[in-house]
Amino acid sequence: MKTKMIYLFALIPLFAACSLIEDASTITISTDLKADIPVVIVSPGAKSGDQTGGVNTIVFTKSQDLMLSGNADIEPYLDKIKEINLNSLVVTVTGLSEGQTINSVALDVTGVGNIFTQTNITMTNNSFTPTITAATLDQVAAKLFSDRKITLTLSGNASGPMTFTVGLNFDTDIVANVLE
Repeated sequence: MKTKMIYLFALIPLFAACSLIEDASTITISTDLKADIPVVIVSPGAKSGDQTGGVNTIVFTKSQDLMLSGNADIEPYLDKIKEINLNSLVVTVTGLSEGQTINSVALDVTGVGNIFTQTNITMTNNSFTPTITAATLDQVAAKLFSDRKITLTLSGNASGPMTFTVGLNFDTDIVANVLE
C-alpha cells in the first residue's frame, strides 16, 4: 500500500508538468481581422448588383468573405489554431460626402445571423463600436474557427446614390500550438 501511495505522490508533479508543457507550447496572437467592403449605390432605375430602388431611399446589399489566410500575423499558424476569441468590432464608414446619409446598415454573418444594426451614419458620424453580445461574438468565432472564413453581408438603405466603404475591424486573440 505504501508503494502505491509513493507512486501516486510521484505522479502529481508529473501531471502538473504536463500542463505547464502544454501552456508553453501555445502562443496567443493578438491581431485585428479586417474587412473593407465597398458599396456602390446608383440612382433608382440604373443597374447595379448592390442595390434595389425605393421611393425616398435606395436599398443595398453587399457580401464579402473574411478569411483567416488573409492575415499575415496568423498565416504561419493556420493549421495550428486551437481557439479564436473575438473581443470587439469597430466599424468605420469612409467615402461619404456632406448631405449623404446611410439611414440603416445591418451586418449578418452566414450561419450566425444578424450581428448589429446601426442607423443614421453620416460623414461626421461614421465610426462606431456596435453593442454585440459575447455569445454572438463566440458564435462568429466558432464559425471562423471551423470554416477558416466567414461571409459578411451588409444590407440597409441610404438617402440616395453614393459610394462608400464599410471597414470592419475585429479585435481578435488567436491561440495556436507552436510545437505541432
